[in-house]
Amino acid sequence: MSVRLLALVEGQTEEQFCKKLVAPFLSKRGIYMSATTIGRPRAAAGVSSWKNAEKELRQLLLGDRDIHVTTMFDYYGMPRDWPGRADADHKPHQEKARTVEDQMRARLRDAVDRRWRTERFIPYVQMHEFEAVLFTKPEVLATVSSPSKDGDAARRLRQVSDHFATPEEIDDGESTAPSKRILRIVAGYEKVAHGVIAASKIGVPAIRAACPHFDGWMRNLEALADSRSPPTAPA
Repeated sequence: MSVRLLALVEGQTEEQFCKKLVAPFLSKRGIYMSATTIGRPRAAAGVSSWKNAEKELRQLLLGDRDIHVTTMFDYYGMPRDWPGRADADHKPHQEKARTVEDQMRARLRDAVDRRWRTERFIPYVQMHEFEAVLFTKPEVLATVSSPSKDGDAARRLRQVSDHFATPEEIDDGESTAPSKRILRIVAGYEKVAHGVIAASKIGVPAIRAACPHFDGWMRNLEALADSRSPPTAPA
C-alpha cells in the first residue's frame, strides 16, 4: 500500500523544491508527496504566524485520517509565537530546529487531542532558510545564477561555504543569512527561478550528504515506507 504525504510549506520556492526534487525521490519508495503553501493563494512572503499554521495543520490532519503531513518552514524570520522558537535561541545550533519541531508536534498533539495518530505529523524546520542547501555546491549555484565565466562568484560563494562546518550553519543574521550572502555576490539571483534550478542540479543525495538536519528529515519520510498501515476506520 502506498503512502500519501502532504507538505505544508512556507512559499513558492519550497513548494517547487518539494514537488520537483523531494517528491520524485520519495515516489521510488512508494511515498507520494504533494505540497501546498499556507493561505492558498499565498498573500505575503515569509513565515506566517503560528496561529495560521496551526489552523491549517489541524484541518489537514483531521480532514483526511489516512494522509501524513510534513512541513518546510525557515527558521530565519520565524515569528516568536511559534512553539519553541524563543527557547531555540538559547540552544546549540544542532538543537535549534529540533526544539521548534518537537514543540510543534507537542502543540498539535494537545490541540487535536486523540483524534489522530501522532506519527502522521513529521514537522521539518529548515536551518536557516532554503538558500542554505544551495551552498552544498557553490559552483553550481554560481553557474545557474551568474553567466560570468571568470569564476569570481563561485570563488566567493565557496569562501562562505568553507567558513562553516555545514551549509545549515550559515547564520540567520539580517545581513548574513544565506540569501543575503548570495545577493551580495550574485546581484541577479532570484529565489524561485534560480534556487530550484540550482537545487535540481545539485541533487537530493548531495544535499543530504552536506546537510545533516535535512538528511534527518528525509530519513523520517523514507521510514514511512516501512510503516504502511491499512486505512483508518471512520470514527
